[in-house]
Amino acid sequence: MTARDNGLNIVAAINVSSIFYLVTLALTMAYLASVWSKMGPYTWLVLIIAVLSEITSYLQSITNSVLMVKDRGRFVVTSIIQSITKFIAIPVIMVLGWTIEVILWSTFFIVFIPSLYAFIYSLRYNVHAYDTHRYLKEVLSASWVPLMGYAINSFRSLDAMFIGIFGYAQLGIWYVIFILSKPFGYGGTLINVTYGELLERGRLNIIYRDLLILLLITTYVALTLSFFPGIYINLVRPSIRSEINLLVLPIILLAINSVLGNVNQFISNVMQGIDKRDIQDTREIRPSVYLRSLILHTHLAELIFTIVYLSTMIPSILLFKDLGFTYYAVIGALVSSLLANTAALGFRFIKLGSLKSVLNGRALILDYAIPSLLSIIILTLIAHAVRFTLYPSIIISLMQAVIASIMTLIIYFGIATAVSGNVRNIVMILIRRIINAITAPQP
Repeated sequence: MTARDNGLNIVAAINVSSIFYLVTLALTMAYLASVWSKMGPYTWLVLIIAVLSEITSYLQSITNSVLMVKDRGRFVVTSIIQSITKFIAIPVIMVLGWTIEVILWSTFFIVFIPSLYAFIYSLRYNVHAYDTHRYLKEVLSASWVPLMGYAINSFRSLDAMFIGIFGYAQLGIWYVIFILSKPFGYGGTLINVTYGELLERGRLNIIYRDLLILLLITTYVALTLSFFPGIYINLVRPSIRSEINLLVLPIILLAINSVLGNVNQFISNVMQGIDKRDIQDTREIRPSVYLRSLILHTHLAELIFTIVYLSTMIPSILLFKDLGFTYYAVIGALVSSLLANTAALGFRFIKLGSLKSVLNGRALILDYAIPSLLSIIILTLIAHAVRFTLYPSIIISLMQAVIASIMTLIIYFGIATAVSGNVRNIVMILIRRIINAITAPQP
């Protein structure tokens, strides 16, 4: 709607969001009421944080939709502010003693501060294109496809249940893997920027460039994690340093899965950004507009992912158990995820049809495949030659993580820049923009 109307009626959006907020608030209150007596002195604090967090999440959904289309620079800055807030929160929590109160308030402010920044800038794009009644009607008409996707995705949480049933002791390792996957989430900002660009301007020529950037960033994280897993495991869970060799395979599977997952999400947003049939008509959005659309097919790909993921998980877990793997449940779940990602990616490629050409698969061989292969060879040699001694100190662990990240960054992007002209162009554009941002006169 923001792309169609060149802005968003912020008041109408907040009014409609308030309706959904009241529903989630009621569900939250009902849940907290059921465990009220068990939370002891923290009951009211949990209630306050939960209510404030829900309000902030609804506000963030509005501001993100505006900035993603109208001001992608601010959208990226919002993400950067959130990351900075997270880093600032760590020493604050340490100084104040890791109390429950400090941790809860920190989790709230990590989301609230960037949301407030985004809201202030979103007000610049406030329009009065329609009233609350029409906005609600269009939201209901347009929401059945994404709601279907969200409902399908919710079933994926059953993976923890399967791991708990077939390998209860491995749940802790599963959540360590989950934490290690967090750095791959930064690619989501670029994915959303591409989506906003396609919605507003429809520039198909940016797709390959953004795909290449996403692949380079995600693969860089994957290489760092795969070749120096001990550093990051020690940083996240020092108590399992002795089991690092057992976790090498799960981490490699995680890295491959994360790269494929980001590519899947990128193509999903490209499909929706290219289609745009719901915003091309200036009349009201009707539910039938999504039938046989790329928008519908990209969510059907999520259905395929979920079906493959859950249907293959138990057989995969039992297979790796029979093969004698220590963390058979974790490995089985990751292999199922790999199969699901591959199936969903294949479905999206089929539905893209002739539009696959915008992804420029041939150019990826020189720009991405060859630099990645050469980097893997060199990093394999370095990983065998360079051995990091692991310590329980979080400061030393952080320093080691930074060293490993910088070393991988120099090798990977150095090779990619030397081999690929497209990568060199991207690097030069980035350098120029950084210089312009630093030297530009301040208003």
